[in-house]
Amino acid sequence: MPDSKIKIAIDAYLKARHDLLELGRAHPGRIGGNDNIIGRIGEFLALRFLESCGRSPKRMPNGANPGYDLVEGDARIQVKVLTEENINGRNVRLKEPWTEFLLIELGEGYKPRRIGHITKRQMQQACAENAGWCATPIVKRTMLSDRGLIGRYGQVYSGVQVAV
Repeated sequence: MPDSKIKIAIDAYLKARHDLLELGRAHPGRIGGNDNIIGRIGEFLALRFLESCGRSPKRMPNGANPGYDLVEGDARIQVKVLTEENINGRNVRLKEPWTEFLLIELGEGYKPRRIGHITKRQMQQACAENAGWCATPIVKRTMLSDRGLIGRYGQVYSGVQVAV
């Protein structure tokens, strides 16, 4: 009967959500934040990714910072996540004051497919070379393509590079 399978899936989802919220309370520096679970997961993946690159970012103590989610020295790192559920491949607009931006694309099974990284300086260069480009763009999956903002001016990581 499909209802029993639906109930089992819902119960598992709600338990996992509860467990993540409890972990957030116990470990706010790793996976704390607001009730946006995908956002929390994205920030955790960003921490792990940057740590794998030899960096030492920290989560902001307040889960609702405008413009950035992680800090490392003078770096203010904004993290956005796109999942396969997002059919249009669009998110929200980048907000100031960030100095680095990480775009994480979650693919099949919500596994990281690609991670894009761009600095503010690279973004400024992109805007200077492309008159129609906005300094505060709406985040889109196409940014990760070869012709996209991050693909052309930043760095896109995939495969083993994103196995965080």
